[in-house]
Amino acid sequence: MLESERFKAELNLTDQQAARLHQIVLEGEKATVKARADLRVRGLELRELLRADQPEREAVMKKVQEISEVRGQMMRQHVESLLAAKSVLTPEQQQKFRSLRAGRARRGGRMGNRGPGFGRGSGPSQPAEPPAPPSQ
Repeated sequence: MLESERFKAELNLTDQQAARLHQIVLEGEKATVKARADLRVRGLELRELLRADQPEREAVMKKVQEISEVRGQMMRQHVESLLAAKSVLTPEQQQKFRSLRAGRARRGGRMGNRGPGFGRGSGPSQPAEPPAPPSQ
């Protein structure tokens, strides 16, 4: 959405606001890509631990804890992005954005699970649901 001139005009974004929001989205996207890769690797490691005839309980539980910590980091990163984005916008712009977002959601848009609500990919409006560790 940040690339859309119409969106920028409707929110009456300054060039500085648009640039800062773009940076927030980019940073969030990069963090999400890294975290998802980390989750994937740890999920593979968990699967390998569970393949043993007699899985070592302590090692398995430690890996589960690691996965949980990465998910928590993703959620914190997402909230940080949301707070940073909100700090860039005036209250009026925030309200207008919520209205635009609600209208788009009613029309079947895809804004509900991306970025801090600005642009593509960064992590979700709600925390990303990384792939569950593979089961046996």
